[in-house]
Amino acid sequence: MGNNIETETKNGHGEMISEAKTFEEFKGAGVFADLLLDRTFKKAFNPDSQNKVCLIALLNAVLEGEIASPIVDVQSRDKEYNDGSNENRTSVFDLHCIDSERRRFIIEVQILFQENIVNRAIYYASQTIIAQGERGQKYNYELSPVVTVVFMEFNVFADDRYIRRAKLREINGSCISDALNFAFVELPKFNKPLDELETTLDKGLYALKNMKNMTQMPKQYVNTVFELLFSTAKLAKLSKEEQKMIDEAQKAKWDNYAIHKAAVDSGLQQGLEQGRNQRNCEIAKKMLLKNKPIEEITEFTELSEADVLAIKATLGQS
Repeated sequence: MGNNIETETKNGHGEMISEAKTFEEFKGAGVFADLLLDRTFKKAFNPDSQNKVCLIALLNAVLEGEIASPIVDVQSRDKEYNDGSNENRTSVFDLHCIDSERRRFIIEVQILFQENIVNRAIYYASQTIIAQGERGQKYNYELSPVVTVVFMEFNVFADDRYIRRAKLREINGSCISDALNFAFVELPKFNKPLDELETTLDKGLYALKNMKNMTQMPKQYVNTVFELLFSTAKLAKLSKEEQKMIDEAQKAKWDNYAIHKAAVDSGLQQGLEQGRNQRNCEIAKKMLLKNKPIEEITEFTELSEADVLAIKATLGQS
């Protein structure tokens, strides 16, 4: 695998380092699994294991001020959502759970750019709302809140804020319903260095974004709830089967990045070429109207003689 994925990040001491350029380099230097892989994320934040404390802490930090009361306990909702995950499905994966207040949570990780991601989140949250409906004449539309949290490895919004929290509000900002709650986290915009991590949110987002590049657990995580994440994601502690599946997922993730980047670059190049050709055609028209020789026009615009003659025909010139 020779994917060229080179970025910069900070190591466990807050120093700038270059990430591995290929999967082989990444695998050779790796101590912790990437938390933003399906299997690792679901193990690190499993609502049915001791790791639920990590999930609760992360959700409470991301949703601070937006839910009526802190989350105390969680468990899987609709177990089929969390089983049979496809390790090569790297563009999106979900974790579904419910808390002791009967609030339903959809935790989503988006790795590659997803168009209309806000509308997508609204659509799937609405499905969870609809699923609460009951048949019969006495149904009173009593709904449990649905909370959607989306972690993204790409940017969507124009400004520098890395987290957005939303719910149904009046124009003046007053909440009119807790039925739908959303939080969108753009991880590329979270750039706090290790020595400036202060809050639970800081530590949670830093771990999500950077753990795959660390060689040891930083001192900032000692005696914190997220200390458990490092133990869970340590590659040496995983079974051979788990390591194999994580390797396959990491390769698939890098492949998808490479394919996506190539598609974007190709689209940009195609757009540039189309724009250049259109401009040359406009120049050719103006030169033809000034009765410039065909040879001069082809040399100046780099259009073929056939292209120039075709443009000349559209102008009604013989």
